[in-house]
Amino acid sequence: MRVDAQPNDKEFPILFPAFEEAVRNRLSTLKQEIAEMKKSPPKAPEFAHTLEEQLPALEPYVFLRGNPGNRGETTTRHFLAVLGGSETAPYKKGSGRLELAESITSNDNPLTGRVFVNRVWMHHFDNALVRTPSDFGTRGELPTHPEMLDYLTARFIEEGWSLKKLHKWILLSNTYKQSSENNPKAFVLDPENRLVWRQSRVRLDFEAMRDALLNVSGQLDPKLGGASVDILNAPYTKRRTVYSFIERQNLPGIFRTFDLASPDSSTPQRFKTTVPQQALYMLNSPFVMEVVRNMAGRIEFNGISNEGRVKKAYDILFQRAPTPIEIQLALQFISKPSVAAAPVWQYGYGGVGGQKVTNFTPLPHWSGAQWQGSAAFPDSKLSYLMLNKQGGHPGADLQHAAIRRWVSPIDGSVKIEGSLYHPEKQGDGVRGTIVSSRIGKIGEWNAHAGRADTSVQDIEVKKGDTLDFVVDCRGSQDFDGFTWVPTIKQMQGSGAKTVALGRLLSWSAESDFGGPIAQQNFSRWEKYLQLLMMTNEFCFVE
Repeated sequence: MRVDAQPNDKEFPILFPAFEEAVRNRLSTLKQEIAEMKKSPPKAPEFAHTLEEQLPALEPYVFLRGNPGNRGETTTRHFLAVLGGSETAPYKKGSGRLELAESITSNDNPLTGRVFVNRVWMHHFDNALVRTPSDFGTRGELPTHPEMLDYLTARFIEEGWSLKKLHKWILLSNTYKQSSENNPKAFVLDPENRLVWRQSRVRLDFEAMRDALLNVSGQLDPKLGGASVDILNAPYTKRRTVYSFIERQNLPGIFRTFDLASPDSSTPQRFKTTVPQQALYMLNSPFVMEVVRNMAGRIEFNGISNEGRVKKAYDILFQRAPTPIEIQLALQFISKPSVAAAPVWQYGYGGVGGQKVTNFTPLPHWSGAQWQGSAAFPDSKLSYLMLNKQGGHPGADLQHAAIRRWVSPIDGSVKIEGSLYHPEKQGDGVRGTIVSSRIGKIGEWNAHAGRADTSVQDIEVKKGDTLDFVVDCRGSQDFDGFTWVPTIKQMQGSGAKTVALGRLLSWSAESDFGGPIAQQNFSRWEKYLQLLMMTNEFCFVE
């Protein structure tokens, strides 16, 4: 009988086997109910943070060298003398917080309006008038157009600090309407475009790019306000990216890939990087796959010729008509037959008979984090059998072992690095086996409350051969959660093509792990749309 609810369950590790059977069954049932409740928790009530002042307010001190443990003389609460003048009156209303806010936003404050205008200008032109947007002091840069900064600031304050009007003035200006094409004479005089003699080409940030993808697919939800949402996991929300949930201590890797500002510090402007992971996201992200399918399914493409669909796609994506050569290339691409390549990693279950894997069956359900028997976990037929990024859990008998299969894309020799780890003292541990479709059983290891090295050298493979990483329950499936993240590396001198390129290939079970690769089933039309969405014309503002 199964007694642990999760592969790494640590509740009652010693006492549980000693419980009476009825108690163990009841506890297992309750734990399953808790797991189900966690999958669909009740909606959190709406709440708002409020601030209440502590009165009477404490007397402030000057902190010598900014150290709160090194107090100097007492002082009054008042605005900064460098901005408000040496005769600034002390604050008298409560703690002074409200008066400080009023001083910061006062029409007499020369700094706040300029900082605001400068950052809005930077948003539209990619470069600010003062290129050190958080430093207007002596160590910052001087404004490239001081009169423009003064004029926009004065008008901004006179119009009641209206952000909408400020945007309108900038967007309707001749400066903003300029082309991004090069001017050789101007380039010689001002190669950095500090004087804004042309419009800068600006790559869309992550938020704008994701919103643009949803918009062209006809899926964007324009609703304003509301709680933050998870944008990274399926089912993918259609809400604007500005409402994405961000955990400060655990910023997801995709945000870092696209240079999202750190939530732990003040960031006046984002870094600008171009790295392979950005292109790989557009190629392989399940979210992008879903967007492409929704785009291809738009009603505007129904009942028209391929040429008509190409013209409509250009209209939706670029707001222009394609050129004759673009139409010709598109029709050539779409007309070619689509050939789907087999995935390098597959996830399933089966057994080992003699020197071969028997009855390999793909696991049918992807939960968003692991492959398993069905949407319900544990599954009624496959029980706790599953595979995730770092390991998994075998089924109830030797014919339901968890199998992570690698399909060789090369001819040559490879080596395997990694170890099989079983963390629990309870149960009888697990058995790991590596089986080659060409050679047979390569190695077998047992792991119980410890780790077994599963590294193997010099394995010959041909394109299409498989290496199966099989984990079974040995005897009992109790406490059989395991970790096994093998890495397969091409060996030196193996495969003329990759050696000619000066690099050897490798495949990681952990970093390559994922759900269904929808792109493999894309039609040529869907692949063409995905290519258009990856072009600079779509990802940049001209």
